[in-house]
Amino acid sequence: MPWRGLRVPIILLVLVASLLVFWGARWLFNRFSIEQPLADFLKSQSYIQTFVIKRDGSLVQISVLLAPVENLKDTYGELNRGVRNILGGRLYELVLRDKRDVQLKNAFYYSQFAVYEAIMRGNYREMVDYVNKQAAERGATASVFVDQDRIYLQMRHDNNYLYEVIPRTKNKTGQITME
Repeated sequence: MPWRGLRVPIILLVLVASLLVFWGARWLFNRFSIEQPLADFLKSQSYIQTFVIKRDGSLVQISVLLAPVENLKDTYGELNRGVRNILGGRLYELVLRDKRDVQLKNAFYYSQFAVYEAIMRGNYREMVDYVNKQAAERGATASVFVDQDRIYLQMRHDNNYLYEVIPRTKNKTGQITME
């Protein structure tokens, strides 16, 4: 059925076939150059119990359930470097999950004020003392690690554990930026 000399069914068929090839190639590329290498890396890490990889537009969301670790800063650094090496310049969000109980939630709730105060004022020694006090009041232990970019808060109570990674970078207006 020509329309003004054009074969409309053939044009539509070529358009649909082209779109299917494009989407299929994109799916294959994402699957074998991003998701599969990332999944292989995450499976190979002994400190990861489970993980979920989701794509939200151009953002890759990686949620991992960590096993109990000795040093959250080192573990997070290793995990973050591995993910960054695989994803290159792609945007990603790394979410840590843990096994927190009510005591750990309460200890973190009261400790977070001291953490954010330390980011703004620089009183990190006072923050560590306060976090340890909040954890001890609830029968837990706490470890705090600090590097150039983040504060790593790690608490344990019985068989439960809490991991929080809090960015400490400030933008030009002096406000903390969340990653």
